[in-house]
Amino acid sequence: MRSWELWNMAENKSMTVQAHDDIIAALAQSSVTGMVTSASHDRSIKLWK
Repeated sequence: MRSWELWNMAENKSMTVQAHDDIIAALAQSSVTGMVTSASHDRSIKLWK
């Protein structure tokens, strides 16, 4: 999987985020900031706000 799906509960809709050029290996969310970090086999780490 190179993308991930966001769900907007207020609008009852989803949105696909094209995140990486290779498979996503891990996702983590901060309980403090709500930001998400994704790590991929394309050797990149991305921070999402």
